[in-house]
Amino acid sequence: MKGKSLIHKNWEEAFHWEGCPLCYLVQKALRSYMENFLYENVNDVLLRKSIREKGGFCENHHLQLLTFRDFLGISIIYEDIIKNCIIPSLKNKEIPETKSCIFCEKEEEYEKLYIQSLSEVLKNQETFNLWKEIAYDFCQPHKEKIKTISPDTYKRIEPYLSHKKRKYPEYFYESFSWDKDYSELFLKKLRILELKKPK
Repeated sequence: MKGKSLIHKNWEEAFHWEGCPLCYLVQKALRSYMENFLYENVNDVLLRKSIREKGGFCENHHLQLLTFRDFLGISIIYEDIIKNCIIPSLKNKEIPETKSCIFCEKEEEYEKLYIQSLSEVLKNQETFNLWKEIAYDFCQPHKEKIKTISPDTYKRIEPYLSHKKRKYPEYFYESFSWDKDYSELFLKKLRILELKKPK
């Protein structure tokens, strides 16, 4: 029998999360991308140029970036943004604006990737039963995205959604806070899931 793909295993792991499984997958992937960005790509000339052109980061991803406490990497990026975006705008008596955010773009990319793979993942009956039995409901924003990107998948899962456990306020407001305590809790739960995996 063919082994499960990495994305399949990621979905099964997400079904154990006490909240929206898609939030879990997207935020876990984004957190890894941010970590890699801070440790390896801060001095990437093309990436820095792209960040300047976009005007920096959105507020949510700026706050999320700060939870890594890599103040050297963050200060290098923000010095660049202040010198090349904020100060020139203020000199022209304009309010600096963030046009787009590399992390928002990456988040959308991860969402699309995981939503498109969900249909294939749920074709496995064992995985489908796992989702039915233990997974929490998708948050409302992600439900809408699943419905738009993969309507056939949504039709298949819709009859079971009303019986799913929900996490509030995440369910309504797409909140996935990254203050210090929450990020530490998230990482602790990841470690617990790693320990629960069969050897």
